[in-house]
Amino acid sequence: MEAPPWEPVRNDSLPPTLSPAVPPYVKLGLTAVYTVFYALLFVFIYAQLWLVLRYRHKRLSYQSVFLFLCLFWASLRTVLFSFYFRDFVAANSFSPFVFWLLYCFPVCLQFFTLTLMNLYFTQVRDAHLPGSPTILREG
Repeated sequence: MEAPPWEPVRNDSLPPTLSPAVPPYVKLGLTAVYTVFYALLFVFIYAQLWLVLRYRHKRLSYQSVFLFLCLFWASLRTVLFSFYFRDFVAANSFSPFVFWLLYCFPVCLQFFTLTLMNLYFTQVRDAHLPGSPTILREG
């Protein structure tokens, strides 16, 4: 028995050789879990930012910038995973700007957050080195 000849115009001329690695109900369950997780993270960070305002902390501090970056990251991830509920094919065929905003920009936000953390810890470490002018010497 010979295999039917392959026609480049018709992609369905040969039967598929691979099946999906994850069943659809598992994809839907994981999408729901991730969406709920990112939404809860968004609410938690939003509450933290309200506490910063409530207790009159500095508005432009490492903490507030870090929380704003995390809030923006969680909101983009929540929006992305919520699109998967309706149609994951449509979620993968956005316009270039929306695709970049939902898929690529959160990675940039993670890099900004890591850079901010490195800057903060470098500043804290340098402040505690011997001979640093920022340390108040008691004696």
